Formats: sequence, structure tokens, C-alpha cells
Amino acid sequence: MMLLKEWWRWFKRQSRLNKIVIVGFLSSLVLFLIPVVVSWFKPTPIHVGVAFYSYERAFTLEGNTKAYFFEYRNLVSDCSLRRIEQTLPKGRAKTPDPQSWVVIKFLIENVSDHRLTNLRLDIKSPLLRPSTTLFTTANVEATGMWDTAAADAPGKYTMTIPVIEPTVSAVVSLKTPIDETMRQIIYVDHSRMTVQVLHLLADQFGTFPLKVARLNAMKILNRESVLRTGDETFANEKMEVTMLRPDEPDLKDDAVSYQPLSTAHVCPEGTAGDW
Repeated sequence: MMLLKEWWRWFKRQSRLNKIVIVGFLSSLVLFLIPVVVSWFKPTPIHVGVAFYSYERAFTLEGNTKAYFFEYRNLVSDCSLRRIEQTLPKGRAKTPDPQSWVVIKFLIENVSDHRLTNLRLDIKSPLLRPSTTLFTTANVEATGMWDTAAADAPGKYTMTIPVIEPTVSAVVSLKTPIDETMRQIIYVDHSRMTVQVLHLLADQFGTFPLKVARLNAMKILNRESVLRTGDETFANEKMEVTMLRPDEPDLKDDAVSYQPLSTAHVCPEGTAGDW
């Protein structure tokens, strides 16, 4: 009690600016500690990890060849994580239009021994937009919705998983096209990559304050590859190429209007996923 009184006397002697700084720091500390304290007394049945990526689908031209590729990068370090490339004759192969996206991947694990239903995560990040789309590994179904009407957090993204079985893990990805605004945020302003799960709830429990774990970007990609089946190359996309018939005229690949991402860094395999 005496210690508290001494602290209060010390606080009253501080300037108004110092008081604002101290109160702000203590408030941030409390918000950080709440999920930790809750997890001590009531372990969260769901573990959520996250990593950030850029994903580009494009082609390069050199001489008489056209190199069509998909590439995942660590968005934070710009290290290349996985690239698949196919060399084609220039002007003779139709490929999808070049485009790039920013992707947030969540590794969601039900660590409990019972089924969870109507799991909902309310997510906030500067990398999410109304154009954001959701895709997931085949072992769960999920839907996503951009919510601008929420009074508590305008512009949040709500992810819903109807059922996740006991001890099951899944990867859910949120993919947003990189437009000029997004390029400014990522490559010019070099804004910090953040994501916050505002609320986590399900039929089996009320709202949990959740601390999202930072995971190695390669770890989530590798887990996703294990969970996926079939001939999918990148998530829900395939290497779609159509060769022209001999009597069809050459395509003008040079005329495609697309601003490619800068060349990715080549990083050691063991550290490429760090951030």
C-alpha cells in the first residue's frame, strides 16, 4: 500500500505530457497482458498463427521465349519462398493476365478434444479491403465478409468456419489485389505489416481475447501443401496455358500493361521465412 501511495505522489509531480505518455503506456501494457493472463487460467481451445506474403502471377520475355511463373514471397523481407516457372515460345502461348496480390495466411488449430462450431474471427489489418477474397484448405469450409457497418471496428473482416473437428489444423488465406494504394503502403511507405484478431468466439465458448502468433512463412506454406490434395500449384490456382494453333497469328505479349514487382531477394532456405 505504501508503495502505491509513493507511486501516486510521484505521478502527480509529473508534467501533463508525461502523464499522458505514462497512461498510454500502461493502457497498452494492460491490453497486451489480458490475453496472456486469460490463457493461464482458461487455455484457449484455438491456436492461430499468421504470416504475410506477396504472390505474383506474371511472365517475362527474353529473346524468343516467354517465361510464365507463379511466385510466393515473404512480404516482410521480400525473400522468394517458392517459384514455379514454365518456358514457352514467345507469342504462341495464352496465359492468364499478370497480377499480384498480398496474402495473409492463418494457421488455425483446434487443440481441444471436441468439435467447435460456428467459429468466428473478427480481423483488422491495413492489408484487407472490400476486394479481399478467402480460400482455405479442403479439410474445412470457411466464408469471409468485409464489414464496414460494425460500430466497434469499421472496416473489419469477419471469417466464419462452420465446423472444425478436434485436433484439426487448417490454413485459411485472405488474398487482396495489389493496386496503386497497396503498392504505396507496402513498397513506398514501408508500413508495418500488422493483423489483429479483435474477437474470437464459437458456440462452445464466449468471446476470447486472442494473441496471434507470428509463424515462419515457410512453415505455413509447407503445412498448407501437406493439407492440400490434387494438382493445385498455388492454393486454388493452376498453371493454365493454351497453345495457339499453327494457323493463328502471334500474340503481342509486349503490349500487356502490367507493372511487375521488383525482383525478389534470394535468401538462405533456413531464413527466407523469418520476419
